[in-house]
Amino acid sequence: MSLAFLVAAFTLATPTQRLILLPTVATLSAYGAFTIALWRRVKAGLFGEIGFFFVTIAVAYTVMPAVTFVLVDVDVAKGWVWEQLSLLLPAMDALADQLWRHALFVASAAAAYLGLRGHCVASTPAKPVALPGEPLLIALALSLVLAAAALVAVWSAPVVNYVDHYTRYEHLGGFELRLVYVFLILKTSAYFVLMTVLFRRFQSYRWLATAAVFGICAYELSYSMGSRIETLSIVLGAACLYQFTVKPLTVKVVLLGLLAISAIFSIVEVVRMMDLGGPAVAGALADEELGPASEFGAVFFTGYHLYADRASGSIPPAEWPMLFNDLLAVIPFVDHEAWNPMYWYARHYFPDAIVPPATVGPIAESAVWGGEFDLALRAALIGALYAGVMRWFLRHRTEWWALVIYSYLFATCVMTLKYSVLYQLAPLIRTLGPGILLFWAVIWCSTSRRQARSAPLQFSGAKRAD
Repeated sequence: MSLAFLVAAFTLATPTQRLILLPTVATLSAYGAFTIALWRRVKAGLFGEIGFFFVTIAVAYTVMPAVTFVLVDVDVAKGWVWEQLSLLLPAMDALADQLWRHALFVASAAAAYLGLRGHCVASTPAKPVALPGEPLLIALALSLVLAAAALVAVWSAPVVNYVDHYTRYEHLGGFELRLVYVFLILKTSAYFVLMTVLFRRFQSYRWLATAAVFGICAYELSYSMGSRIETLSIVLGAACLYQFTVKPLTVKVVLLGLLAISAIFSIVEVVRMMDLGGPAVAGALADEELGPASEFGAVFFTGYHLYADRASGSIPPAEWPMLFNDLLAVIPFVDHEAWNPMYWYARHYFPDAIVPPATVGPIAESAVWGGEFDLALRAALIGALYAGVMRWFLRHRTEWWALVIYSYLFATCVMTLKYSVLYQLAPLIRTLGPGILLFWAVIWCSTSRRQARSAPLQFSGAKRAD
């Protein structure tokens, strides 16, 4: 059936549309081969594989622009990304060349992951016992979330649109700004610890877990004025935890969930762009024609732009410390903008922008440095790293902290595609690390207190027996 569909598509397509369809089919073919090979190896739980999910995301960021180019003229597609792309006056063969680079990225990441993933599979989750001090853990996590929400609301500057969200704390002094960032860090780590504790014993906390996920998503969408990445990470983190602590998600559920998320995020994008709220939203959506979300063109746009400048020899000079930005980002309270490729791109191409308007991921970065060979190498490195993460997690999946770390990496792996190869290193150390240490200390204290209480009873019992 799929073969017949492809034959019909090629038959009905114009010669220029076929230029777009060829790399798209190549991408889907590589993805299909990867899926079949990995399925034969792991048998079940495919959705929970971080490498499989990352490659799936990369395919989506390839296929969605291709569909847009075939079905919608670029110069009439709505949204910042499509509008900026149309300003470059792209020829169809140039768009096809960039899609071939995406196909190379997908194939390289998939091959590396499959080659290094190993054959270890996830076992059926055993019924977990309650963590020491579990009620205290839940209360502490909820308290941190509420305290952080209250603090940032008090110290935030007035926010009336999406862009204001990124500058809401610039008026604060050094101490206040750092205190806000500390609470934001603890809030994010508390999200994932709270979800992990609740999903570990889902039968006992199913209603609280459901309410927590929906409540966090609603708060993040409102707080960020429509920024979708935090909400998406919560949804994906919850789905990952459900996969490994309750039962594997079926393909049907995953596909329906992804379609629902795509539709909701497209609506959020329209509302965010028009700065609407309340009753005006429904009327605006009725009048506004929903098109492809700009998010799915974000990776393609910067990659196409920089590769076009690479071909013409007009790429701005790039400083070598940019190659090590992911390592520099681990260091707290230093300038994280000087060597950030995203800020470099904004300085040279959008100097008047209040915040960087576009992301610069590994595909776009490869245009600055080594071209297609660099691109394939970065993709293979990502696949290898995620293969190592998967093998590590399967060895430690019964530990609560391993679930926290893996669900966070799984939920935020899209950031690797949008930003850089080692992007997750800094938030893993600076954001998730302090929270895990704090909650681990609570568990350790609860364990020590329990042992201290039981020790005298054991001693007195032994004395009576003598």
